[in-house]
Amino acid sequence: MSLHSFTLDQIVNSLGHYTTVQLKNKDIITGYLYTIDPEAGHVALFKEQNIVILMSHSIVDVNIDKDDFIELQEIEKALQVELFDTVWLEKRRHDLIQFLEKNRIPIQYEQNEPVIHVLECARVESPYMATSVVCDNALIRKRVRDLILELGR
Repeated sequence: MSLHSFTLDQIVNSLGHYTTVQLKNKDIITGYLYTIDPEAGHVALFKEQNIVILMSHSIVDVNIDKDDFIELQEIEKALQVELFDTVWLEKRRHDLIQFLEKNRIPIQYEQNEPVIHVLECARVESPYMATSVVCDNALIRKRVRDLILELGR
């Protein structure tokens, strides 16, 4: 079936079904249909514990097997990975607080509050990485990010 001939109802009813996608380069990709972007036509398949995105311009044909099906909740469960456990997060927070205090950086924090306030205008949120810094002032945001990167060295 042509990718652009799917209606929205057909897309919704096909989610979770085993799907075969033929590409312009003659490759055939199979997996369970995770979604189809109804506007752009990009296809997302669940395959080998990952999501594979196929761009619409590379797709020739899409075939959906109505007999082979898994629930979307099962796909969602398979995709969830616990990146940071609570012990690691607590240690990371403690290490960051110690590092900032050692370097005499003004900080404010509460024991039961996950956010660390830095220089009275920036805040570092869980998981306490350089990408976890929130601040309206770009210069301070960059400086706090650089400090957090030093922690990892």
